[in-house]
Amino acid sequence: MAVHVRTFLLAAGLLSTAIVSAAAAEVAMKGPEILADLKGARVQGDGWSQDFDDGGATSYARGESHQIGRWDVRGDQYCSLWPPSDAWACYDMTIDSSNPDHEQVTWISAEGSRSTAHLIRKGQ
Repeated sequence: MAVHVRTFLLAAGLLSTAIVSAAAAEVAMKGPEILADLKGARVQGDGWSQDFDDGGATSYARGESHQIGRWDVRGDQYCSLWPPSDAWACYDMTIDSSNPDHEQVTWISAEGSRSTAHLIRKGQ
């Protein structure tokens, strides 16, 4: 019985270390970094993609659905506007560059919901 408990505790410890390591690679982005990283870039999520024009236009595609909007950086947040709405929605962002060939960005809403995507920088 003690062997099973030790094995369980070891496994739990390794799992928690992996979770902490993964979270530690995620770094909060500041406004200038958001702007520099997204200008001319594309992100790919699970079944969707989004392109960010240098001039502030953005296009979102999921399957056959395609939408054109606007994006901006306000303070240290990414903000977007999707017509027909005239309300800007702003998000905190993080980046995980632990694998430079597969950088991940995450948008975090004020309520805490998260959306993560692979960042493809301009010129990649």
